Amino acid sequence: MLRLSHRGVCVSDIARSERFYCEALDFAPYQDDGTVSGPDIEQTTELAGVQLRCKMLKHRDGPVLQLLQFLSPESFGPRERRSTLQYGLVHLSFYVDDIDAAAAKIAAAGGAVHEETRAHYPEGGTTLLYCTDPDGVRVELMHAQAVPGRFSHSGICVNDIDVSIGFYQELGFSPVENYVLDEGMDWLSKINEVPGIKLRAQMMKDSEGNVIELLKVFEPDCFGPRERRKLNQFGLTHLAFWDDAPDATATKLTQRGGHFVEDAHVVMSSVELQQGADPDGVRIELMKPLGS
Repeated sequence: MLRLSHRGVCVSDIARSERFYCEALDFAPYQDDGTVSGPDIEQTTELAGVQLRCKMLKHRDGPVLQLLQFLSPESFGPRERRSTLQYGLVHLSFYVDDIDAAAAKIAAAGGAVHEETRAHYPEGGTTLLYCTDPDGVRVELMHAQAVPGRFSHSGICVNDIDVSIGFYQELGFSPVENYVLDEGMDWLSKINEVPGIKLRAQMMKDSEGNVIELLKVFEPDCFGPRERRKLNQFGLTHLAFWDDAPDATATKLTQRGGHFVEDAHVVMSSVELQQGADPDGVRIELMKPLGS
């Protein structure tokens, strides 16, 4: 068994973020782990003296978010939307039935609407608009007449798209739709807030319908470190997978350009955890259930 469990988000106020995702984006409380700490948590997070609140939310379509609020050490970093040219996790994306109503719900729940990013993709008949959650995570709203409201995907800015395709295939994803947008389109520049941007968007889907979007930007150059961000850095943090054979998976992912950290490998009473990263520094967590 190898399947996506959840996407992680480091937040400044877990109650506020829970309200935002539940009221604005159709998530609901799913699992509350309370406050966690101790040697095993320090080892797996690679943070000395760590103490954090952890809560899971589940979307009505199935995807799960893990909200992490670090009480110690304090979280850090900007709480503003990251550029789509910045390597790593970029956004969460949703189809909505009414883009104006969805944006209003986001604003009312404590997020922000960036009206200047509203754009229309003529070929797909899709209107797009970027918003942000209370900690600056990009939330992409999309409206297409023939597509019902649903969670769509999470996006990753990559350096070598062929390497990334191979990596995520080892995690159960297969290439599906592929969009080559290399003509400097005005609508694409507007939604990304990057004049003249040219890119390829390769969608990858697993057997349960989870989708990730691999974004390879041709122009202009992308930027930023391609190393694992600290887990207590605000924003999208990691992708976590249930895996009955994490050792074998870690070996395959390392061969595909990723890496794993043996010092962060923890065996607890109910779960074994391995921590690593994809070729562009996106944190990957492998979780093996133990016992009954």
